[in-house]
Amino acid sequence: MSLPDFEGLDQWSLAASQKDSSTGSNDVRIGIDRTAAVAILQLSRPAKRNALTQAMMDHLIYVLDQLDQDGDVRAVVLMGTKKGAFSAGVDISELTQLTTGDAHERRFLSDLNGAFERFSKPIIAAVEGLALGGGFEVALSCDIIYAAENATFGLPEVSISTIPGAGGTQRLVRTLGKYKAMELILSRQTISGQELAQRGLVSRAFDANEDVVLEAKKLAARIATYSRPVVNMAKQAVLAAENNHLEAGMAVEKQLYYMTFSLNDFKEGTSAFLNKQPPEFKHH
Repeated sequence: MSLPDFEGLDQWSLAASQKDSSTGSNDVRIGIDRTAAVAILQLSRPAKRNALTQAMMDHLIYVLDQLDQDGDVRAVVLMGTKKGAFSAGVDISELTQLTTGDAHERRFLSDLNGAFERFSKPIIAAVEGLALGGGFEVALSCDIIYAAENATFGLPEVSISTIPGAGGTQRLVRTLGKYKAMELILSRQTISGQELAQRGLVSRAFDANEDVVLEAKKLAARIATYSRPVVNMAKQAVLAAENNHLEAGMAVEKQLYYMTFSLNDFKEGTSAFLNKQPPEFKHH
């Protein structure tokens, strides 16, 4: 399957799906493999290295909200340009138009953060090429990152006299530690996908002979074979560790664990295991 052309995928027209079709854009592409229950989202502004405009972010927010309600989709892959850039960050020409008051009034980037935070299904970022500034932060907002070994990550905002504003400082400290995060941000250093995999931020890094997007889709398809509510609960439990101390996180985990016992899929999964048969999950 040729993912850049979305061959074999059910292509979703963003403009047709919005109430105001005049705001439609080809800068975010959507393809759905309904057999695998996987959606592929592509940031598609290659001439600008997928720099994020406000319109692109609005479209991405809309699409995530719609996919979260789509019962036929159980996992998502977010990609940039195949063998090109994931995203070079927020479009600087738009950024220069913002004032502090405008940013507060528009809650700039907060809506995008919120869309990822409330999305209940697993999202895998497939990163090739550049993932800088807001592009890196979008990848960090995903649940899993697959990357090319030679992909370039960084938060270079200090070089244009601003700082990361979509969670970059907070998430890097949690994953790389204060000292490495401080060095990367204050010196605008970049770091490779290979090194981030060694440090545990990138789940897997792939060499030039491997297809990052295809590998991400394989993972998404595997996750999608499991019970949708159970996968969502597992995601909630893992994310609870980010925002709670250990005791509180353990309490969340226990509550979610107990909730799985009431699911029909729990009965199906355990029965299939005992009878040495493949489960047939109904996703409830």
